[in-house]
Amino acid sequence: MAVLLYIALSIGDDLLALGSALYDCRGSWTECRSQLALARKERQFESLILQRYPPDRENKDDEDDRRRRRRPQQQHRGQQLKQRMSSESLDSCDYAFPESIPSPGSISLDKSSSTEVVYTLENIREVAPGLCFVVTGTVLLTCERFAVNLMLKNSDIALHINPRLPQSYIVRNCYVKGNWGREEVASPLSFNLHRGHRFALQILVTNEAFLICVNGRHCNSFKHRLPYRKICTLEVKGDVRDVAVDQCYMDSYPQLELEIVKRRTPEEQREAAEVNELESTEAKQMPYTGVLPVPFTNGQKLHIFGRIKLLPHSFYINLQSSAYVWPHPNILFHLNPRFGNVGGRHVICRNSWRNGKWEREERTDNPSDLIPGKPFHLQIECTDAGYQVMLNNKLITEFIFRDNPRLVEAVYIQGDIKLYDVVVETAY
Repeated sequence: MAVLLYIALSIGDDLLALGSALYDCRGSWTECRSQLALARKERQFESLILQRYPPDRENKDDEDDRRRRRRPQQQHRGQQLKQRMSSESLDSCDYAFPESIPSPGSISLDKSSSTEVVYTLENIREVAPGLCFVVTGTVLLTCERFAVNLMLKNSDIALHINPRLPQSYIVRNCYVKGNWGREEVASPLSFNLHRGHRFALQILVTNEAFLICVNGRHCNSFKHRLPYRKICTLEVKGDVRDVAVDQCYMDSYPQLELEIVKRRTPEEQREAAEVNELESTEAKQMPYTGVLPVPFTNGQKLHIFGRIKLLPHSFYINLQSSAYVWPHPNILFHLNPRFGNVGGRHVICRNSWRNGKWEREERTDNPSDLIPGKPFHLQIECTDAGYQVMLNNKLITEFIFRDNPRLVEAVYIQGDIKLYDVVVETAY
């Protein structure tokens, strides 16, 4: 019995990973084997990190929390779906490249055509939450790729940011004792670095992750794998020139010019709906952040006009307490239509984010009118008890208040849609 128990404990993780991989790959043995190899390599890399950076007593609880958050990745697929349904908050990358799929490339900058160090900063301030590195420079006309590394004294890299221009994506990774970790390439935003142009890259340190902003647009985050407080050097390598680096402490991120959501009376909204010239207007830049001119309270309606893309994964609308990504605002209402992501079903998820976590999720089937390639008019009305959601003037779902609606100050919209207009219809 003891031997059987030992065997079960020894291979339990592998059996769970095998079951999850078989489910993900729909029986394809080649894909399953590749996914299992990636999972095994990731476990080995995590073990290497723990050997090289054993958590001290003060950080042991944080490390235990991180390990518990990773554990569901090895559990049953059904449990994974429950874990992921409300994963899209402010900087989600799920719908660009699923993280379970190998990234499109696995070559680090050190194997590229140019590994020349063009800038080094060793006089780094105390690395603490709120510290922001602003890296500026010019992308060479012949640029293939370049990298920004945040390094520790032993030459390990806590954050490796590697824009690759031919592939039009940005790799994020870390480097420990001669080994690269798992790459992250997913991003909800289009690639916006160009040869011959200036660039500005912001890296903000928070307790949980690095937040990365390219040319004024927050594009993704990278959860800490190494102790960020031990960072002592910033290094820029590759096909860029005229590099400069500034350091500053920030109270909010990103620093951007915020749009005020337009207000209309009911009469003005009816007239605008009759004209219906939205498709001829230019689509708004995504993600969209709009500041509400007055608290979004009983009787007001938020009108959202757009078109769903042809191959959508999802989109979401947040009514939240702040227009910034960091500090993470409370999200009083998260409306998240997803297309074929749960056993082939199209679903609408509703939730709220408070006190640093997602709360109880509500889920219903997507209405048939919410389909790829089709324009839509979503209306969120604030009533005395909650939010009512209308699609093309038909009620599709409701969400009871979990907090005071007067706390809503901003609207954040992201995902696979073309967004044409956002308007608040006043109650008078």
